[in-house]
Amino acid sequence: MNTDKETVLKLAQGNHQAFKVIFRTYYPKVRAFAYGFLKNTDDADELAQMVFVKLWEKREMFQDIKNFDSYLFMLAKHAIFNFIEARHIMPVADDELPVTSDNETPYEKLLANDLQLLIDLTVSNMPFQRQQVYRMSREQGMVNDEIAKKLDIQKKTVENHLNLALKELRNIIGLFLMSYIMLMS
Repeated sequence: MNTDKETVLKLAQGNHQAFKVIFRTYYPKVRAFAYGFLKNTDDADELAQMVFVKLWEKREMFQDIKNFDSYLFMLAKHAIFNFIEARHIMPVADDELPVTSDNETPYEKLLANDLQLLIDLTVSNMPFQRQQVYRMSREQGMVNDEIAKKLDIQKKTVENHLNLALKELRNIIGLFLMSYIMLMS
């Protein structure tokens, strides 16, 4: 979902109504994004609130931002990294023990989690039928014929949805890897 440029411009000018619209639209998503890393609802709430405070404080700079959605989630990602570093915490699900490996650093684990969250967010923003097809194929291991029968659609439609989903994921993963490479250099 892309926020229209007029709303972002109004935000940049200090319009409280525009901020409310953006807050209502993005707060649940930013909070869920933070929870994916932190696995703690209170910390996720706190972090999401911090992101929106920073958004309001730095609102003037948003009139020059071309893709507000991407920038907001980049801001959230950096806030999460700073939060984790400041609290010296490592995000671990409550119900699972961390899998340790001599070859994997905490930073690499964090990047893997970040990439998985980005994939999950991308899939959840796909049209409903494309999401269904992708999840049946990649998460449930179903073949195209099975998916077509279960959804009562043509096999070619299943293939088209998968191709579009995978293309979108390749693009987003490519951007993620490029930003990672830029951070490392």
